[in-house]
Amino acid sequence: MSTINDVAKLANVSIATVSRVLNKSENVSEKTKIKVLKVIEELGFEPSKDAKNLATLKNKNILVLTSERILKITDQRKDYGIDEFYKAILMGIEDGFKNTKTKIELKNYDQINENYIQKFDGIIIIGSDPIPNYIESIKIPIVLLDNYIPGKDYNCIVSNGYDGAYFAINKMIKRNYKKIYHLHGSLSYYGFKTRYEGYKSAMQDNGLMPETFECDETEESIKNALNILLKKQPEVIFTSNDPIALILIDLLKKKKIKIPEKVQIIGFDDIIQSSISTPKLSTVKIFKYEMGNNAALRINELINGINVHPVMSSVFTKFVERDTTKKEEGKQ
Repeated sequence: MSTINDVAKLANVSIATVSRVLNKSENVSEKTKIKVLKVIEELGFEPSKDAKNLATLKNKNILVLTSERILKITDQRKDYGIDEFYKAILMGIEDGFKNTKTKIELKNYDQINENYIQKFDGIIIIGSDPIPNYIESIKIPIVLLDNYIPGKDYNCIVSNGYDGAYFAINKMIKRNYKKIYHLHGSLSYYGFKTRYEGYKSAMQDNGLMPETFECDETEESIKNALNILLKKQPEVIFTSNDPIALILIDLLKKKKIKIPEKVQIIGFDDIIQSSISTPKLSTVKIFKYEMGNNAALRINELINGINVHPVMSSVFTKFVERDTTKKEEGKQ
């Protein structure tokens, strides 16, 4: 009796590809589909339920792909916990495959090409940096992690930055603070943009004028932005990530400006550094490990032809209040 392995060998494709054909997945080219179906007919192969799911037991090859910028962050940037965000995501991906026979390779865009990618069963792409154009035409399951591209039906796992920012800012407004400013990184990154939109909506819905300031994630750039902000006598500064907030704390301490008595700070991420800084940072927690874990589960589904219609999965955030915001008596 022929097996799914025999079909894959004769058709010169992976077992996962045979599984996708059996499950009528759209992630297979017409040419490959015809080739596999022809081999199935020639061998008289009759798939069972178990045979359709055998791809979950094979040695899968998963490519975790990102930009050189992010790889440099994970390798080198220890200051202010900048590396923690991506390392937590990578841990979630790895643990998502820990009970399977899966090989994971981490590469940046400059290290691969179209031919190199073909040996993989699935691709997880981390971050909002531009993706090489040729990836759009690849017939391999892809999951975007911490990114969404408007008009493109990629499967993606993102954090709900809009809701997280809206909740935190609305909470401050209910405490009667009005001079709330947003300091953010480049809005070309999906995560920063959604937090920016959440901040703006919360301010506008409460009849307040949003004021935003863009900076690079460097001490010099943040220092320049802070000097402008201090002239406005801010009650609250909301930042687009924790590293910016932690740099702000250091700069304010050097200026002997008390936190939270004079200026309150809210970050976004909840990296480890946030809970051990002095003072401890109030922030919006992104469930980074869970995002990575969900990406692993989703790519495994796609490889096996399960729920193949593209989905956008948004992981809710949580406001974590510590010492850089004031919980005043009689206010919410």
